[in-house]
Amino acid sequence: MASQPISYTDARNPTFNEVGGDQVNMMFGKRNHTIGSQDSLDKLKPVAMDASRRTGCLQGTRRDVLKFIVDWVHNPHSQQNILWLHGLAGSGKSALSTTIASILGSSGQLGAFLFFDRDVTDRSDPTAVIRTLAHQLGSSSPRIGATLRAAVERNSNILVSSIHLQFQKLLLDPLSSTGNPTAPVVIVLDALDECGTAEERETLLDVLANDFRNLPYHVRTIITSRLDIGICNAFESQYHILPFELDITSSANSDDILSFFRYRMSLIRNKKRHMRLEMGWPGEDVLHTLVQRASGLFVWASTASGFINAHDPKRRLDVVLRGDVASGAEGALDALYKTALESIGLWDDEDFVSDFRAIIGIILVARQPLSSSAIDALLLLPEHRPSMHTISLLRCVLQQDRTVRVLHPSFADFLMTQERCGRDFWSFDRYTYHQYLAIRCMDCMDAVLKRNMCNMTLTVDQADEKLPEEVSYSCLFWIDHICVIEDGSPVMDRLRDFLYQHLLHWFEAMSILKRSRNMISLLDELRDWISSQSCSSIDTGPLELIRDACRFARVFARTIEEHPLLVYMSALPFTPTTSPLYQMFHDVDLYPIISGGFQYAWSPLLLVMEHADEVNSVSFSPDGTQIVSGSDDKTIRVWNSITGAKISEMRGHKKFIWSVNFSPDGDRIVSGSFDRTVRVWDSTTGAEILSTKRGPKAAVGPVTFSPDGSMILSATYDKTVRTWNAVTGTETSVMRGNAAVLTSLAFSADAKKIVSGSKDKTIRVWDAATGAEISAMQGHEDLITSVRFSLDGCRIVSGSADKTIRVWDAATGAEVIPAMRKHLNAVQSVAFSPNGERIVSGSSDTTICIWNSANGAEISELRGHAKAVISVNFSPDGMRIVSGSQDCTIRIWDAMPGARVLPIARGQIGGVCSVAFSPDGSKTVSGSKDGAIRLWDSSTGVQIREMRGHEDEIWSVNFSLDGGRIISGSWDTTVRVWDATTGAQVFPEIRDHTAKAKSEAFSLDASRSLAKSYFEGMVWATKIGHRLRSIKEPSRLLSQSIRIIGGGWVVDSNSGRTLGKLPVMISKRCDASHERSLAVGTDHGQVILMHFPPALMMSPDTRMVEGNERSLGNWREGVLSEEDSDSD
Repeated sequence: MASQPISYTDARNPTFNEVGGDQVNMMFGKRNHTIGSQDSLDKLKPVAMDASRRTGCLQGTRRDVLKFIVDWVHNPHSQQNILWLHGLAGSGKSALSTTIASILGSSGQLGAFLFFDRDVTDRSDPTAVIRTLAHQLGSSSPRIGATLRAAVERNSNILVSSIHLQFQKLLLDPLSSTGNPTAPVVIVLDALDECGTAEERETLLDVLANDFRNLPYHVRTIITSRLDIGICNAFESQYHILPFELDITSSANSDDILSFFRYRMSLIRNKKRHMRLEMGWPGEDVLHTLVQRASGLFVWASTASGFINAHDPKRRLDVVLRGDVASGAEGALDALYKTALESIGLWDDEDFVSDFRAIIGIILVARQPLSSSAIDALLLLPEHRPSMHTISLLRCVLQQDRTVRVLHPSFADFLMTQERCGRDFWSFDRYTYHQYLAIRCMDCMDAVLKRNMCNMTLTVDQADEKLPEEVSYSCLFWIDHICVIEDGSPVMDRLRDFLYQHLLHWFEAMSILKRSRNMISLLDELRDWISSQSCSSIDTGPLELIRDACRFARVFARTIEEHPLLVYMSALPFTPTTSPLYQMFHDVDLYPIISGGFQYAWSPLLLVMEHADEVNSVSFSPDGTQIVSGSDDKTIRVWNSITGAKISEMRGHKKFIWSVNFSPDGDRIVSGSFDRTVRVWDSTTGAEILSTKRGPKAAVGPVTFSPDGSMILSATYDKTVRTWNAVTGTETSVMRGNAAVLTSLAFSADAKKIVSGSKDKTIRVWDAATGAEISAMQGHEDLITSVRFSLDGCRIVSGSADKTIRVWDAATGAEVIPAMRKHLNAVQSVAFSPNGERIVSGSSDTTICIWNSANGAEISELRGHAKAVISVNFSPDGMRIVSGSQDCTIRIWDAMPGARVLPIARGQIGGVCSVAFSPDGSKTVSGSKDGAIRLWDSSTGVQIREMRGHEDEIWSVNFSLDGGRIISGSWDTTVRVWDATTGAQVFPEIRDHTAKAKSEAFSLDASRSLAKSYFEGMVWATKIGHRLRSIKEPSRLLSQSIRIIGGGWVVDSNSGRTLGKLPVMISKRCDASHERSLAVGTDHGQVILMHFPPALMMSPDTRMVEGNERSLGNWREGVLSEEDSDSD
């Protein structure tokens, strides 16, 4: 049923003048307190829209326009659901939008009110529009709020979704499901031309011009903007958009401006009563003259009124009337602005001109408005000449409350156009002042930034500190200002000096500001800007350092955001020793040292994510922004491929998941499981869309979508290939007759062919339409594990348990190049790069190899997984590789050729199971999964020797008290004793245990060794190897000072100080300490030897705090609770 429109009288009654904005603000505040919990809606991270300082139309003005708008809102027969009000700058669009928001709010029909501002970064971000609209709509009505909160909960990754998808999930679907309302729901968007740059708002314009037409009829949208060419192109000829031009030449418009002048002059008369201005001043003739000069622009009337409202209104009015009469609206504005500036009368004063240009220049180019005190600090203005002295002389063109900004964008346009402002000291070149502000920002940071600038203590708990406004602004926006500069040569020396001294301090500051993730994009922009500077004389040092910093920001983003001091205590020590950043900033007297360096060059590993069990399948989304993974833990997870954050998790399968893939449009995910089902999921909400519960009678292996997304292909362990309708889940065909189970399936890009690999060592190509076999390829000597087409469909790559990768001609079946041989175990997964030039392979030997697909040459090898690599894939741009492994991790790698990593434990294969220091700390012994015992120089990290004899994993190693002997216990059920100097085995191995030796320790007199199994503890005489007696092994954990507690935090258990934290890429398996040294054995086969300098151990940065004491108490309790009891 159509709603009853409010009458025109209703539209006129609200008194909406200079304080009218408060009515809008109060209205929103009241609604928020009646809806209930906003927790779910707050997850949308909306932009704050404070309307309290906005001014609306003077009461009684703009009646014709307001009536037109109100009538349109309530016209149920209108075919247009968007009203586009456009007009010149200063024609009153914002006042109209604020007034109409108040009218609609008073009648409960305002759903959302957004007003864009190019001077406020958050309020000019096109990507925030839909989620801010959703938040306000959800706050406006309990009915809408309930559906929107449910939508937010279902769409956990909505913040990183496209604007189109946000519109569908947050606006279209919820608003379409709320039923037939009794009144319109109106969205008001003011100053759309100030929402981002023309390029940035292209997607938003597409949503408004195309997607908004699908909203329910009762949802109406009012948009105001200038006549921007991009907006015009998007909105013109759209049947659902009603354009309405604000006519500044109409008599009604002139009458409204006359009413405005009467009102403002009456205010001046009342305010200046001591001046005894005559009743009716300045008279009707003068008022009509002012209206004529305004040329239809309300901003002219407002600015002129503000100018006249001065110490001597009569004199100011005469100045305005004596000014040149300009033709046209823009000319009228220019003449008024010139008059206002000329009236200051200080243009012969060099100090004033200097202050004016510096202050106004900053106001014009600032990325977000600054307070006058922050401007003073940035410009280092003397106390007797603060910026407010200049700002106060420009009140008619500047707005000053908490921050200072131009009153209207037209004034900024005037100052930044030489032809309009005329005089040199009024003309501002944006590039010059971006350069000026960039230097001022660096100077500001230079004065404040230093290590531990807030005198924090490194603790497990997050720091909560703040920086002064001018410092915060400088840290957040200095790179923005630099990257606008076209010729960077004037700032390059200053930039180099700043980077060489303060780069790491800036990382700390950004962590304090909780904006460390922003550094990634900022540094990328700075790198590209420096690279674009063509001057051959430019020092390459800054570019190399920034390239290094880009990687530093990515790799350690999670570490840095946990605590600002971890920049120095954790990230820097684990930075490659050859990197410019490490060499420039690492101080061996202040920061932890890693013997031999953690790595010599940046690892290609970018991110690590985890499942609770083995990972069987991983794949990129079509746009490369997300990754899907399937695991033995029965879950499917979707990850952000840039940050590694888990976006969503899907549960429903009853057994482990063998295969997952995105649909070609990225909206769906298909999964195949050993529970005999194929399931399709909504990739955004995680909801299950369909399941083939009555499908195959055997476990499902590989599954994939057809290239057009209409069909699903699956292979099952009953040796059949099945196709399914991807929408209905109906089985459409079954291909039988395979001699063996199919292990891999893939479509050609044109969907005409299917390639399969099977356990019978054969690769087959099938006609996708008929299911007929086209050709078969043989050559592998063991089962086929993986097959893929190249993008052009001309080649097929295959991987096999025979440890080889082969490339075949898809038409003839002939091998194109010799088999690629490098892996030491079965090849589990293969894939072509998007351009077909490279092949990636993952193997049970834990490695990933990248190959040249033309000649089979190895390009690079990626190491890091601790167990078999089961699935690999390239990103759509070919720049990254994702891998899934039996070690329960998903890893993202840089796929481009580069320096290989040479970790200090470069000879070690498999995880390190045990580490121990010699009594004097000079040596470290490690035992690993490959059965080897290795001895290391603790100072240099150099391997001294390797001892072999065990036939299985080493579970425990230790030194004798004099350091002369090493004892080892292994899963091969033996305990062995070695000469620490020669590496020779001292006695025959002890094999008396029925269980595998888990740990051993030398007795104090070095004459006995303790070999403790899972089930019993025994003491052995090292001289004769005879069993003496069973005793309980003493705990060695509590005797070690430096320990690693929960979350990887490194603490001194004696003093309670926090010394650092292991970065997320370090997967610790065991650790040991000696005095100020810590040895860490990792699942990836590294032995990391860390040393903590005395200055760090006693630094105020690491002093004991309550949080540390609490954590250490928990750790000690855990150690004591884990001690084994005597099992004699």
